[in-house]
Amino acid sequence: MSNTNDYYSKPSERRESRSPRRTLYRPLTFFLIIVAIIFTMSVFFKVEKIDVSGNSKYSKEQIISASGIHTGDNLFFINRIGAGSRVVVKLPYIDSVKITRSLPNRVTITVEESKAVACISSGDELWSVSSTGKFLSKLSDKDAELLPQIKGLSASGAQVGEQISVSEDDKPKLDYLLDILYQVQARSLVDKVANINVSDIAKASFEYDDRFVVILGENNNTEYKFGKLLSAVSQLKADDAGTLELSDSNKVTFRPN
Repeated sequence: MSNTNDYYSKPSERRESRSPRRTLYRPLTFFLIIVAIIFTMSVFFKVEKIDVSGNSKYSKEQIISASGIHTGDNLFFINRIGAGSRVVVKLPYIDSVKITRSLPNRVTITVEESKAVACISSGDELWSVSSTGKFLSKLSDKDAELLPQIKGLSASGAQVGEQISVSEDDKPKLDYLLDILYQVQARSLVDKVANINVSDIAKASFEYDDRFVVILGENNNTEYKFGKLLSAVSQLKADDAGTLELSDSNKVTFRPN
């Protein structure tokens, strides 16, 4: 007489015998799917159109060439960080780059161009610099008069596209200067600011609107101080002139001439 337990054990044994095959098929299937996806991406998603926006100093062709991106490149295999870095290095009037991909075949390169916000001396030369401290171009004395001049800090080894380089002792001055330049550009004050003086960073100052000497004081709350400055100027009369003291960031003290 057959054993009932033996009878019911046979299907289980058959299922166990198939288990190793299933274990083998699963990674193989997954691998084939990945291969198929990669193949599809490499064959069907080719760059056919490259758009450029935000440019005025450089042509579309110059920016595309600097990026190293070409039509026919695979859309998904483009190194966007590397391409953006190449543009910034090769084209000194570019401050930042953003590269986006759009299916099925479009790449867009959006650039933010550097703007001259001040001039600084380097040896016997005058150079325009951006708000990030990048050297842009050598200036004549006449052209330098159109920009705020930086005093109390001298750079060395100026080259187009390079950052301002100073001695270790002057780095606190440079840090403060860049904070000031950022505010000057962000608030569109290039035409109103003159003679930015960081010779003493405890008493950093500049001239404003040909009427005021602005004393910022130490390097703290620079953005807030600029906001207070503009608010104070808006409340003064058109013929008021004198000194605006912002060393205490909580208030503005006006001392008329």
